[in-house]
Amino acid sequence: IKALMKMGVMVTINQNVDADTAEIIAAEFGHKIKRINDSDSQINIKKEEDKEENLKARSPVVTIMGHVDHGKTTLLDVLRSTNIVSKEHGGITQHIGAYRIKTKSNKFITFFDTPGHEVFTSMRARGTKITDIVILVVAADDGVKEQTVEAINHAKAAKVPIIVCINKIDSNNADSQKIKNQLMKHEIVAEDMGGENLFVEISAKLKKNLDKLEEKREELFAKPEEFLDQTKWA
Repeated sequence: IKALMKMGVMVTINQNVDADTAEIIAAEFGHKIKRINDSDSQINIKKEEDKEENLKARSPVVTIMGHVDHGKTTLLDVLRSTNIVSKEHGGITQHIGAYRIKTKSNKFITFFDTPGHEVFTSMRARGTKITDIVILVVAADDGVKEQTVEAINHAKAAKVPIIVCINKIDSNNADSQKIKNQLMKHEIVAEDMGGENLFVEISAKLKKNLDKLEEKREELFAKPEEFLDQTKWA
């Protein structure tokens, strides 16, 4: 991106560039380039159908995203019965973590915990590209913030379903309805308001309604294939 900016080309991490520009950039970094056309790229590519007996089940991958200090890692701590937050500087996640959790139904889920600070936007963008579901954590006492919107945009760019997790409902200033109204501006609409997005209200701190979060995940898995590519997981 920096090299493109020096050339006067302003792009973001999710934008494509034309072939000529890509060739110039690749050459600038010392790579050898060989230009091919679409027909050349199809040569010697043998397509094979996967046999059912060769397929292996894998656990779904869930990425937890949202604004800093809205309780993403605390939620994962409770699910894992660990204490990651206390090890992070200021209680803020500084790196991407991956954890595998076994459910009550003896199935596994792989969770990604992504940094919540805005300087890690590019890391978060990469995180959504390898996930099946995004859990968007929003604090009931704080509302939709800049990084909440960033997370929504990354999830939409990755074309993955979103479960909204309204956290900190134990707070005196909690207002779940305000959160739902704010998210409507970003085309995230709860089912009880006529939309298709799954919402769950929890308190990670008090371990309240965590079973409902699991129910929402199972509910999402039961939706038709247009909501979730069920060939990706078992």
